[in-house]
Amino acid sequence: MPSDKDTLIEMGFSPAKVAKALQVTKNAGLQPAMDWLFAHAEDPDPTDEELASGNGGGGRPGDVGAEDEGVISPEQATAQSLKCDDCGRLLRDAAAAEFHAVKSGHTNFSESTEAIKPLTEEEKKAKLGELQARLAAKRDEKRRLEAEEAKGREKVRRATGKEMTELKEKIKEQEMQKALEAKKREKEEDRRAKEKIKAQIEADKRERARQAEERKLAAQGISTTQHQVEAKPAPAPAIVSKNYDETRLQIRLPDGAPITQTFRADDQLSAVYDFVAKSRPGTSFKLLQTFPRKVLDGDDRSKTLKELNLVPSAALVAQ
Repeated sequence: MPSDKDTLIEMGFSPAKVAKALQVTKNAGLQPAMDWLFAHAEDPDPTDEELASGNGGGGRPGDVGAEDEGVISPEQATAQSLKCDDCGRLLRDAAAAEFHAVKSGHTNFSESTEAIKPLTEEEKKAKLGELQARLAAKRDEKRRLEAEEAKGREKVRRATGKEMTELKEKIKEQEMQKALEAKKREKEEDRRAKEKIKAQIEADKRERARQAEERKLAAQGISTTQHQVEAKPAPAPAIVSKNYDETRLQIRLPDGAPITQTFRADDQLSAVYDFVAKSRPGTSFKLLQTFPRKVLDGDDRSKTLKELNLVPSAALVAQ
């Protein structure tokens, strides 16, 4: 008759795990070893060192040596099994009791001297079939959980991929918007530059026309100031020196009264400001050229009257 170890190995358990089961259950029989193997089906096989460090398993519970032979009292009887006080079921060892407690929820156990009969071949086959079915169900449950976990990971991966795609599209849209705005600003700057050049050309044309008019009036001996500001012709045209070392400025004050003063052509515009300030102390003003219309202030104050084209004569307004 094959031993419990051979039977368990034939069932498909590894020799190392079978040895561990028999060692833990202290060779209490096939059923406790099967129960332990089922409870620890997912555990790795023990190493030789782990098996060597265990209690190796002696004889079966109840075996006695020659020195133990003889009559004993009931109090001295060796426990042959464990009994579940909740349902009355006999269990071979502590491992079987623990497994029974997990399945049933029972918690009250006591030792029993009643021995459990060994399993018949039919019972062994039935137990093997039950164990294999349990193992198969456990493997199916594990595969189901793994499939659910894989499905969850795939769902997370797809959601993450969708978010990344949306983020890339959003960034691309923002970059396109920035490019369009930059192009729009570039066109606006080009338009302003063209308008500025056009305005400068028109200003240059007006300036040349003014200078030509002044030269024409000077050749005729007519004061430019008299021609631009006074409504009626002057009784006697002013004669201006041909070398233009001086300039004659007519300045209309804020109250409407005109004043006329001669300055050197090399005098700075600041000298004109000082002259007007002395004429109207405490009054804030700026000088305005009438033709072409231009405010003379800021950096213009350090320029000479010749540089500002106010020679040989000009009309200014103080505002």
